[in-house]
Parts: sequence; structure tokens; C-alpha cells
Amino acid sequence: MTETDAGLIDACGEKPVRTSWSRGWIVLFSLVAPINLLMSLDRQAMTLSAPRIQQQFGFSLVQISLIIACVLWTYALLQIPAGALVNRYGPRKCLFVGCLAWSIATILTPMCSSFFGFMVVRLAMGVGQAPDWSSSIVAINNWFPAGRRAKANAVLLGFLYMGSVIGGPLLTQITAHWSWKLGFYIFGFGGVIWSCLWVVFMRDRPPEVQVAKGERTLPPGLPMKQLLQSRQFWSIGIHYMCLLTIQSFFLTLMPFYLMDHRHLQFTSMGWLYSMPWSFLYVSVFLSGMIADLVLRRTRSLWKARTPMGMIGTFCCGTLVLLGDHIQNIPVMIVIFSFALGCSGLSQISIWTSVQDLTRGQTGLVAGWTTFWGNAASGIAPIVMVYIVRMTGSWSTALLLPFVAGLIGSVCCSATHPERPIEGPVEGA
Repeated sequence: MTETDAGLIDACGEKPVRTSWSRGWIVLFSLVAPINLLMSLDRQAMTLSAPRIQQQFGFSLVQISLIIACVLWTYALLQIPAGALVNRYGPRKCLFVGCLAWSIATILTPMCSSFFGFMVVRLAMGVGQAPDWSSSIVAINNWFPAGRRAKANAVLLGFLYMGSVIGGPLLTQITAHWSWKLGFYIFGFGGVIWSCLWVVFMRDRPPEVQVAKGERTLPPGLPMKQLLQSRQFWSIGIHYMCLLTIQSFFLTLMPFYLMDHRHLQFTSMGWLYSMPWSFLYVSVFLSGMIADLVLRRTRSLWKARTPMGMIGTFCCGTLVLLGDHIQNIPVMIVIFSFALGCSGLSQISIWTSVQDLTRGQTGLVAGWTTFWGNAASGIAPIVMVYIVRMTGSWSTALLLPFVAGLIGSVCCSATHPERPIEGPVEGA
């Protein structure tokens, strides 16, 4: 660890721990980030195959939307228990079980032949994916000092969104030339192999890191009770809920929007679907570097986290509404791309704040935040579909992301990473 790192961590309220941060990057690039890429590809397989599945089985738009979104119901409901389990048993054990489970569910998906069957397998996939994000956030928290976490989170998010960047053209071409089922088999068996690599090579923290004497701890009693009394705990959860309400349009509904509303062909849709995710992929890396730079220069966690989250969420929701009113398709895609790119600012703000706001309960706070976000991801697309069905207007439905952007930016302003949720350090 450099003197700069040590001084920065002291300024952020942590005790410097002399560790080899280069090993943290090896763990991130070789294990943590790739497993999130696989999870993203597993999700993309259903989103991009949905038009063909809908056609083959005669599902309505509401039915296929439920099939796509229901994975997020169990995923969201289990976030808080999963976060608690990660705190107790560590990322290595929890994510091994989770990755193996969701990969098996992915393999089983092409074997379904009814609405009920698809729903059961997708709900099971959500159960398996539940420990993923808390495990990943805790792993970064354990392996990286505060002054490098924004870049580490940027790499993690970049790999997650890479699934959407490469998944669009890859899966549409596989589906067009062979079958929609093939992608599920490829990604599912790949996940089984990677879960085995994970449990063999992953470690929860560097061997030289010890819990420092005097480190902040939660007071006696149930930690969740005290966390629920924190305004910041609620603010960061609702902010993420608003952000993923906006992102759910891109993740779940954009293929239908492009094909049904903009009348694009299936293969063309795949490339246009991936363009906004390319902007987000670049955005999270830039946002991570900017956040760490601001932190080094100002030594203020608030300046490095909160303003970029407020700007990102507001611009994301506003640009979605603006893009829908553009008739020229290339210009519309560019505006949508900038909209999703703005959410990269918010993603870095949120996940670095989760790691800054608490030390002993990072997994639980990550689970809480992910619960709210993915609850929105599982509900918002269905709400938008019903609005389209009742009004016949996508423009009316896309008012929901716009309103979410306004609310989310306000909630972000109430988050102050320099004030820990647990309260003052005992003896400080």
C-alpha cells in the first residue's frame, strides 16, 4: 500500500491495512468480475430470446413480460437474507452455491414447454442469483481500500454490463442461425464450470488482513433494527429502486419497444439493443476513475459520491422520455444510449456509498439496496406493459422512468457517505 493510499484511508475514517492491492485486481479480473458476466449473459438469454419464445408458445405480451421479470421477484425477496448469509459465511461459499444453482436453472430453461414451467424455472434462477451481488460487493470491500473501490466497482459493473453489450448481437445471431435454446445451454454449462473454479481459487479476504482493534462495530442487539432507523439506509435503497425502474425499460422492454413500436427486425434489434449498454459499459469505467480522482483531491467521500449520483439519475430518466419523442431511429438510439450511460454515474455512486456507509454490515446493506432495486426491476416493466395495454401509448408508459429519475435524485441527496449508518465509532 502506498503512503497516498494510507493517508487517504485515514482521511476516510478507516485504519490503513498494509496489503497487496495488486492481488485484489487479480481476484477481481479472474474470479469476481467474470462470474457476474456469466450472470448477465444468463439474464440476457431470456430477454433476447423472448420474442421467439412468445411466438413459439403463443404467450401474450403480459405473459412473456411476467416470465422475463419473475426472476427478479425471488432475487429481490432474498437479497436481505442473502446479504446476512454473506456476512456470516463469506462470498466464497455463498456464491459457489448460488452460481451452481442458477446455472442449473439456465440449463433447464429450454426444456420448459408451458407458461407455468417457465415461471418455476425462472423463479428458481432468481433464488440462485440472490447471493451474487452481496458476495461481489463484500469481496471488493475486503480486497480493496476505500481510495480504490470506485475503480474496482467500475470493473465489476463493466463486466456485468458487458453481458448486455455482447449478448445482444451474440444471442440474436445464435437464435437466427440455430435455435433460441442453444444460448441457454452454452451459458448454463459455462456457469457450472465457473462455479467450480470459484470455490477452488477464491478466498474471502487477503490472508494478511486482520480485523483492526477499535474497528467500527454495530452496538449489541439486532443490527437490522438500528439500520431501519437510519434515513441514509432508506435513502440509498429507494434511490436504487428508482434507478433500476429506469434501467428495467432497457433490460426487459426495449426489444419489444423496438420491434412492436418502432417496427424493427429481430436481427437489427439485437445490435441496437446493445448500443445503450455499450455507453453504460464505458460510463462506469469513466465514473469510477472520476470518483477516485475527486476523492484523492478533495478527501471528501460526499463530493466523490453524491453529486454524480444525483446528476446521473436525473439525466437518465429525463433522456428516456426525450428519446421516445424522437422519430429518427438513429438519433433516438443515441439519446437512449446517453440515458443509460448516465446511470453509470449513479451505479458507481450507489455501490461505493454502500461500502462507505458501513463496515461490519456491508453484505446486509448491499442486500437491502439490491432488494429495493430488483423489486422495482420485477414490477416496473409489468406496470409499463399494463400502461401500454390500457392506453396504447409507450410515451405514457415512459413517464414512469422520468418520475423515478426525479425521486431518485432527491433520495441521493440525502445520502452522506462520511456519516456511517452505525453511528459514531465507540471511543472516538
